[in-house]
Amino acid sequence: MASEKQSIEQSLKRLEKIVEELTARDVDVEEGLKKFKEGVELVKFCRARLGEAENEFKKLQAELEDGDGNA
Repeated sequence: MASEKQSIEQSLKRLEKIVEELTARDVDVEEGLKKFKEGVELVKFCRARLGEAENEFKKLQAELEDGDGNA
């Protein structure tokens, strides 16, 4: 599971590694399921962080458009 301090970049690198491991020919079913669950948690984490960044960007953009540069 992704920790709160983990970056999106770290999460994406881990997701890439999981995909590599799951596409290997000799994947144990139980281990594959465990990795798949980890991947799902990482995707959820990335979506949440990207959503937060998007909201912050929109807020800052609105402040600029309103002419209020004070945060």
